[in-house]
Amino acid sequence: MLVQTRNKLSILKDILDTTGMETERKTAIITTGENKERGKTMEFYGKNISQLWNNIVTAYQTNQWDKNSYLRVDLVTEEEKIDFDLLNQKLKKIKRNNYIDFNVRFDGIRKRSFLKEELVGNAIIKPAKTHIVGKNHPNLQIDPQNFRGYVKRKYNREEAGLSYLARSNVYLFKTTAYYIENNQVIKLEDYGNGNQVRRITEESLNEVTDSVIREGSKYLKGQLTDTGQFIYGYYPCYDQLIKGYNSVRHFSSLYALIEAAEYFSDHELLLQAEKGLAWGIENLTTNEQGYFLVKDFFNKEIEYKLGAQATAILAIAKYVQVSEDVFYKKYLKQLVDTISRKFLSIDNQTIHVLDKQLTVKEHFRIIYYDGEALFSLLRAYEILNDPKIFSTCEILMEHFVTEDYQKYHDHWLSYATNEMLKYKQKIDYYRFGIKNALENINFIEQRDTAYPTMLELLVAASKMMRKLEHSELKNELFNTQNDFIEVKERIDTVMKKRVSHEIKTGVMFPEYALFFKKPVRISYGFFARHDRFRMRIDDAEHFLSGLINYQSHYKKE
Repeated sequence: MLVQTRNKLSILKDILDTTGMETERKTAIITTGENKERGKTMEFYGKNISQLWNNIVTAYQTNQWDKNSYLRVDLVTEEEKIDFDLLNQKLKKIKRNNYIDFNVRFDGIRKRSFLKEELVGNAIIKPAKTHIVGKNHPNLQIDPQNFRGYVKRKYNREEAGLSYLARSNVYLFKTTAYYIENNQVIKLEDYGNGNQVRRITEESLNEVTDSVIREGSKYLKGQLTDTGQFIYGYYPCYDQLIKGYNSVRHFSSLYALIEAAEYFSDHELLLQAEKGLAWGIENLTTNEQGYFLVKDFFNKEIEYKLGAQATAILAIAKYVQVSEDVFYKKYLKQLVDTISRKFLSIDNQTIHVLDKQLTVKEHFRIIYYDGEALFSLLRAYEILNDPKIFSTCEILMEHFVTEDYQKYHDHWLSYATNEMLKYKQKIDYYRFGIKNALENINFIEQRDTAYPTMLELLVAASKMMRKLEHSELKNELFNTQNDFIEVKERIDTVMKKRVSHEIKTGVMFPEYALFFKKPVRISYGFFARHDRFRMRIDDAEHFLSGLINYQSHYKKE
């Protein structure tokens, strides 16, 4: 134990000695604890590095930090003095919830200091009650109740009122940060918008991506209960369970889990996924009027969705393919048959939602369902080899092309088009698939949030370009070889950028998870920062599917 203590202190000393701290007063902020509960964050000050170091050593030894699971240190490297009004103005200008990219210290009759991770991890800064994610400006402001609650936990002080904040000197500051676990030091990088996590370089991206897939698969597997039903998700600031359940997301999450089992040749993971399939068939399907349907609920009313039907097919087809277990083929046939008989109109248009009586509730609800349907039927065709299924796929594909569905820029349509090209290469299909990606690629490249479905779309498009490279149709679509190479490289470049971006902005690395209520529960999961750090199973599904498909494709390239 003494060796471990000396090593950790030695690491801290090296960090202190090698980090430039240009501020007049030297400040270190240390967060430490156990993974079962939110980390404890403390500030240490000194007139010089020597005094600061002595204060850290005393606290380290007194509190026996050597016994803690981890330690994160943030060293203040620069600071800017502003007033309280300007702070509020800066908050009002932030365009998305939880996109706070500064740390703040109040210095007056009371001293209160918060890393940006503390501000969001404890919901100290919240949007206006009128805020709707993706619809309007968050209008961020200090939440008095959460501010007082965190001050009580952190400083053990009761805050009767917060009027003193307006009279305090306000400092915004930046830090250089490190995360220490098992005596390993991870340098953290500030990527903006509040994302300060481990440094990811072009050279380390491949290794980090595999690590994220491996640990993220464990996370998603951990959400699968002994019954085979998933824990639907969390709002991690409060460790609050997300209510409701969704058949589409149950089966699509299983699909991603099976992809991970295949990627790692993990038989145990495949067995866990099979448990989820069995639960889904037992609890989420029903036979009604001779049709085998996946049921869901909308405002407590039963409805039957094309998307749920499709993702069930996808999960089962993937399981049969990877496991070579034919038991589930009977369910596959019934689900496919029901799509053909109940979710396609007389003129071969998709029907998105049926009500409890199996009459049409909505012809169209969301574009996802169309791409999911075509993709799933093509995967079922690969297993069942029934020409009637492929005939239906051709009808759907022709309809999507004719109606310019590339205008939706949907990832499921990208998956479906790439899958269709395995069996039938038509110039219209290629043109459709390329436009689906290329006409939206500037938006994809510049999107600041984590958006894993964009990566999924681009990986499928990149696979299409590889097919086209060896097709005689290439010369009909592109005037010159250089034109083809330019488009291919454009798609591949943005695809790789999205991989790095998704990991930096959507993975709950341990050095970030420690600021939330139950780090052990969320570590290496996947989140939507601007939606209260929402962590649903479908968030994990899209991240994993995108990264797994990218790695498999990229390694072949």
